[in-house]
Amino acid sequence: MQTRSQRFLTLAGALGGLALFTYSVRRVGVGDIVDGIGRVGWGLIPILLLAGLRFVLRAAAWRLCTPAGAGLPLRRAFMAFLAGDAIGNLTPLGLIASEPMKAFLIRHHLATRETVTSLALDNLVYSSSILVMVVIGVVVMLGNVPLPIAWREWIVAAVGALVLAAIAAAWVIRKRVPRNLLEFSAEQPTRLWRAFAVDMTFHALAVLEVYLTLRWLLGSLAPTFTEAVLFEVLNRVVTVAFKFVPLRVGVDEAVSGAFAPLLAVSSTAGVALAVIRKVRNLFWMGIGLALIAVHHAQGAPATDRRETVPAHRT
Repeated sequence: MQTRSQRFLTLAGALGGLALFTYSVRRVGVGDIVDGIGRVGWGLIPILLLAGLRFVLRAAAWRLCTPAGAGLPLRRAFMAFLAGDAIGNLTPLGLIASEPMKAFLIRHHLATRETVTSLALDNLVYSSSILVMVVIGVVVMLGNVPLPIAWREWIVAAVGALVLAAIAAAWVIRKRVPRNLLEFSAEQPTRLWRAFAVDMTFHALAVLEVYLTLRWLLGSLAPTFTEAVLFEVLNRVVTVAFKFVPLRVGVDEAVSGAFAPLLAVSSTAGVALAVIRKVRNLFWMGIGLALIAVHHAQGAPATDRRETVPAHRT
């Protein structure tokens, strides 16, 4: 249950996001945005399918962070991931809300100790993949986008600070991480590297999704993969930085619309890209919430033999 301060933060974020969304849409023109979205048309179907495949990959990466033979089915991991992601997007709590939901939905497949360990490792591996994507995005931007010298210096300094912070965080984690995480990492390093590779594939499909969306939005003005990479990296940064805004309403549209001209893309296309991404998120979030509702309606047995089984050993 949310506290009063958390509810206030949710409401403030939602209202601020709606105001920002209204401003962004009115600034570039509602009609132009609607026309752009109309050009996507049936292209929304492959966009939704690509997003679904990306969720499957995230679930697969999570499974690789469980001990070999732990017995978490991909289907169950996928359902739990969708449900957790839906809750995380609806509230400003992010991982605080999403991870317990995932743990709840797989409680009959993994021991509690294994669940907590796997979720912690999955988030560490995924965060590492985001950091790599940000570095790739910065390199691509510095090599392809004409920016003032001052901007370049600030960007390089920011990335350097980010890398140093990541190294410091890794050192702290290594010193204070629970022993079971260290044991898993030492005993099954190849599984973690495979999880990282799956997460990078997740990002690659996201870039492809952006590229296809821009191709439909821009019509005869064919996009480049450089633009797709930079828009996706921007989306990752916004997702992390503005998690407290429910669904990042308004933030995605404002940032994407402001960033687009730097890539010689119209602000209208940038806002439309964010709106289509929002539709995609709402579709899969609806499925995640439906899974929660169905699970709640069906109920679950008070006890389950597998809940009492001790953590698997490898």
